[in-house]
Amino acid sequence: MKVSVYGCELSGLVTAGALAQTGNEIVALPIGIAKVEDLRQGILPRNEPGLEALVTLQMQEGRLHFEDDWKAGVAHGEVLILSMPSWRLERAEEIIKVIGECAKGDVLVVNQSSFPIGTADRFEAQLKLAFAERGLVANVSVVAMPEFISEGSAINDFVKPDRIVLGSHDLKAIKLVKDLMRPYNRVTDQVKVMSTRAAEYTKYAVNALLATRISLVNELANNAEHFDIDMEEVRQGLGSDHRIGFNYLYPGCGFGGPSFAADVKNLVGTLQSKGYDADLLKAVLSNNESQKEVLFRKAWRFFNTDLKNKTIAVWGLSFKPNTSTVENAPSINTIRAFVEQGAEVRAYDPQAMNDFSEHWTNPHSINMVGDMYEALEGADALVILTEWKAFWNPDFKRMKKQMDNLVIFDGRNIYDPDVVMEQGFRYFGVGRGEVI
Repeated sequence: MKVSVYGCELSGLVTAGALAQTGNEIVALPIGIAKVEDLRQGILPRNEPGLEALVTLQMQEGRLHFEDDWKAGVAHGEVLILSMPSWRLERAEEIIKVIGECAKGDVLVVNQSSFPIGTADRFEAQLKLAFAERGLVANVSVVAMPEFISEGSAINDFVKPDRIVLGSHDLKAIKLVKDLMRPYNRVTDQVKVMSTRAAEYTKYAVNALLATRISLVNELANNAEHFDIDMEEVRQGLGSDHRIGFNYLYPGCGFGGPSFAADVKNLVGTLQSKGYDADLLKAVLSNNESQKEVLFRKAWRFFNTDLKNKTIAVWGLSFKPNTSTVENAPSINTIRAFVEQGAEVRAYDPQAMNDFSEHWTNPHSINMVGDMYEALEGADALVILTEWKAFWNPDFKRMKKQMDNLVIFDGRNIYDPDVVMEQGFRYFGVGRGEVI
């Protein structure tokens, strides 16, 4: 099948690469910061496991091409996919206008992007009007197919989906999209067909539910400390209930990323624009912002409110492992709080150093180092903000030689408190370890 993918950021590149891998002829067209010249050389705007290899191979096989002429994408594709971040709605509007002006026959648009509820219906109406004004008789369908991929596991999420949500009233369009996605829907039927608005709402609802779950677990963990309760024991009890399960049940220093919180905020805004309350979701977002500084508050109390000239080592800057993205990450809030109190921060991350430098407004206030142990030189405390695998089993003897004070604030609960304390460290997790 001939497919055009508009958008060459994470979701667009994963979609283009995966669909090319299953034999489709793909033209991918950048909408944001990515440049065609870079993409053709395999220089991608996002650092995602396996993505560079996937894209490079599909280009070599001749099934994936990058173009910057939007009209060429319209001419090529039997299916036109909009796959871009939610904040690029205006660009999507421009693409719809181009489609309406230059399409010569039937049009099937698939929207993967988290645009406001009702966008798919509106795009379809705009295209039909544009065709009518041109005197073009053709079928037009816009299908909502929200993506459910996560950074760090995006390719696997796309090719092994828990579900494929399709929103459309057009049976012919649904059949065509089902056929396109058939290679990823073979074990059991994962396709859930519904109205376009229900499909759009489902994406927001999923992220809202997950965000609420995370914030509730964090609140339970924060309060467990006051009762001398190890939250890990509680987590085991909660997760073993089949109605709850273990996914998204890990307390920590807050969730981040460019899309997760943004989707919840957009849902809140949508509900409020219609005159409805969203008190629970507003509380979730507020609690998460507070949770991003939970380790700072522990350190502030531990050092008797005096962090001036203290050296704080930070392991982890990205909002989650296996990605270089720091947008909306807890590291930004936490490090800013330490710096504002006069602390010196020495930070390390396996992938996110450059991205953090771009987001950090005062690069001279922290010291970015090239090794996790180098960050520990003369440190009064270690703060762990991202659960990179390299941090899970460190050389504690080496750490003891490099740190001035053996104190760990663990925002991801990656250590067993008893093991760490046996090594001579003071240990403060989220709902685990010492209470302060």
